[in-house]
Amino acid sequence: MIDRRTFLGGAFGVCALGMLPACGLITAEDPGSADIESARPLAISLIAPATLDLYGAQDESAFTLAWQLFDSLTSYDFYSGELSCLAAERFEASEDARTFTFHLRDAVFHNGEAVTAEDFKRAWERIVNPASAAAAVAGAPSSLASMLSVIEGFEELRQGNARELAGVTCPDAQTLRVALRTPYADFPYVLAHPALGPVPAAAEDDAEAFARQPIGNGPFRLAAAWEPETSAIELVRFEDYAGESATLSSVRVELAKDIEEGYQLFQTGDADVCRCPVREASGAASSHGRPEDGNVMMRGRRFVCCAGLATSMLACNCLASPLDNADVRRALSFAIDRDYLAGTLYRETRIAADGVIPPAVKGYREAAWPYAALDRERAEELLETSYPVVEEGMRDLTVRLLYHADGGHREIIEAIVENLAEVGVVCETEGVELEELRRRVAARDFDLVRMDWATDAPVMDGVLFPLFFSGSDASTNVSGYRDDNVDEQLAEARTVESETTRISLLQDVDNTVGRDCPVIPLMFQATPYVGSERVEELSIDPQGRIGLATAQLGDYRRQRSSGVASLWGRVRS
Repeated sequence: MIDRRTFLGGAFGVCALGMLPACGLITAEDPGSADIESARPLAISLIAPATLDLYGAQDESAFTLAWQLFDSLTSYDFYSGELSCLAAERFEASEDARTFTFHLRDAVFHNGEAVTAEDFKRAWERIVNPASAAAAVAGAPSSLASMLSVIEGFEELRQGNARELAGVTCPDAQTLRVALRTPYADFPYVLAHPALGPVPAAAEDDAEAFARQPIGNGPFRLAAAWEPETSAIELVRFEDYAGESATLSSVRVELAKDIEEGYQLFQTGDADVCRCPVREASGAASSHGRPEDGNVMMRGRRFVCCAGLATSMLACNCLASPLDNADVRRALSFAIDRDYLAGTLYRETRIAADGVIPPAVKGYREAAWPYAALDRERAEELLETSYPVVEEGMRDLTVRLLYHADGGHREIIEAIVENLAEVGVVCETEGVELEELRRRVAARDFDLVRMDWATDAPVMDGVLFPLFFSGSDASTNVSGYRDDNVDEQLAEARTVESETTRISLLQDVDNTVGRDCPVIPLMFQATPYVGSERVEELSIDPQGRIGLATAQLGDYRRQRSSGVASLWGRVRS
């Protein structure tokens, strides 16, 4: 069983080569890289994205490409645990945490136009505005709009009653000022999201063309327009990039229909980096080697499993019997064998959750939730008062478990049913289609529902506020949890300038919620990747950012006489 230290190392032990300093990318120049690449550029395999336009970015592949093509205002450095500038040179926050002023560094888009504050304003407004050209092309609202919901004028623009985000102003070309409806001290962390980068006027002038060939300000540009039926995308180093130039002149992105097909490309040598299917993870980790600490592929250790920003859980309906009883919720949590779920069913590519805050989020504490542990004896003690055993070890207690039928969760659901049966609880399961699941959740027609929560920003507020603030939408506060003190502390934390104090307040909230157990944490999600022997160094961080701009290739030579590829790494002094 991979231990928690390994995953924590994966979250925080990323080497400095792949991280972001105060302003810009760190890279390592390699005079021999051109010769190495003449054989073949680095090739990575991704599942074909739905779109390349930031407006519709919602899948892992779209975000991976967005990291390469666009620079957002800020970036979170998982190595140092600090928020840093990227497209911004610096920023200031008002004392009431409602106004943020960003000063941009000099930069240009891939088409040579200067990046200005108006380009960020345009980018955000096209995501929110239902009448934007991007919305017309997509034919649906952007799922990313909620990240900007705290900005003044959001609702007016979203409802079609305004033409701009009133809270976003541009005093001059290099200054972007953002006014919020309510205080939110962690807002600069949200702006590190890759989909919140700037777009030039061309993005709205011809939204269809922009979707095929996005014009960004990142370290790579597209070599040519992408057509959905093509099997590959070529990224080319952007020579006028405002930060340090990418170490590689180009990267080929092989597009696969699914993870399995991408892994086949890796096995045949047509891809150097890809997602590893869960069923192949144990063998890949053994044959390619796993770094003891960090999510950096390097010589001899090219299997990494990146602890991410998502938690799998069961949400309890706290507003109806039997799960309005906190002791019942606690007992069910004690009954679940998380180590089996993460270690056996997921081949050690997940970690048993000991709370709702993922390890990659600053403020995470080991064993934060007392009931997120296997203890069947205590589970039975908690149930005995209200639901004593009636016959053959079973109790007069039945819970209904709702889940997405097509989500690939059947084995997990079956394991949970068996776990609950061991403490005398009958669990009736119902797999439904996604739209039906959403309808049932909105109507609170469930006892338990399997769900994932992924925070857009690596902050505790991004987990605790949407899930447990009583004023949050029912689609995020699925359990219906309400605690006045929790509400007050969550609101107060958003006003606090000191990050240390803010985290302390949120940890108090986490303690309270953990005792009440409105959700039952199952696993922290992680993503396994594998690299070929050509990969000398490549970082992958918990937010899913693949460090192509700082990647290092080793020497590449093939021995064709034997029909077997032989790869040698570059010897470093």
